Amino acid sequence: MSPAAKSLGYRASPSIVSILHGSSLLAILTLSTVARAFAQEAKLIASAQRVSVASLESTQPDVPFGRWLAELSRVPRSAIRWEVNDCGEGGDGREAPTCVEAIVDIAADTTAHASLVVAGIDGRRSKPAIWDLSVGAGSSFIGFKTLRQWAAYLRTHRR
Repeated sequence: MSPAAKSLGYRASPSIVSILHGSSLLAILTLSTVARAFAQEAKLIASAQRVSVASLESTQPDVPFGRWLAELSRVPRSAIRWEVNDCGEGGDGREAPTCVEAIVDIAADTTAHASLVVAGIDGRRSKPAIWDLSVGAGSSFIGFKTLRQWAAYLRTHRR
């Protein structure tokens, strides 16, 4: 309370003080929860970036996925966008697994997408595995069944 308010005899009611303390506590708890969620997302993304490409598909080299993707698409690793999402399955309220999606711009209106499932519907982490491979050009998407097919497309359509 300010000195001016005290000099006028103003006293904060206990309920206002309680509300302010409660709001502060709520803000701290919210920030803590958000910080934990960001830390969890960072761990999931790091796991996807480090997984061996050979473990995703045996015909591919035994190198970390993040490095392989950067070399394949001829972009710096920092140009790859990584996000954690519901594997495109939970938007209608259904339970869904958790994916890490790598998105790479390969032309002005074309993006390559690789989604790796990293946790089951129950939220338990799992070994990363391919969930979806696609390329979006304008408003249309092309899906790929194998990492080899997707990589071949990227090699012929990269910048």
